[in-house]
Amino acid sequence: MIEKDVAIQLKETYQRITYIMQSKIDEYGLTLGLLYLIILIEKKPNSSQKELAEEMRFTQGAMSSAVKRLLKLDMIEQIPLESDMRYNRLIVTEKGKSMIDDYKDYLLEIYSDMFIGFDYDELMKLYNSILKLNKNLSNISS
Repeated sequence: MIEKDVAIQLKETYQRITYIMQSKIDEYGLTLGLLYLIILIEKKPNSSQKELAEEMRFTQGAMSSAVKRLLKLDMIEQIPLESDMRYNRLIVTEKGKSMIDDYKDYLLEIYSDMFIGFDYDELMKLYNSILKLNKNLSNISS
């Protein structure tokens, strides 16, 4: 069944990209989840830890552990809120920003390298096919 073979190839592609990206962030002592959390903190600097946990689908305990790990790695810091000193705001440190920039540059390099040998028309056909797949998956899950 060709549909099954295509689905297996998509899964393998995803796994390979994840493996390549994990090997890059291993240099920083991070997991993909911690990386996404740092990026989320950078995008939403005024979010509470609770809001971030909900968006990441972390429990409060998992979020506390993740924050402690990122603090220890000097990727983020906690700044007390002026309005209520009992609560802290999380901000990305210069080291964290540098890591995010490095990751994004590396990701663009991977994207470019993985499509070597494809011409524009082939990429557009692939893009449109994947859009159809995602639409079909959305219809299934709704």
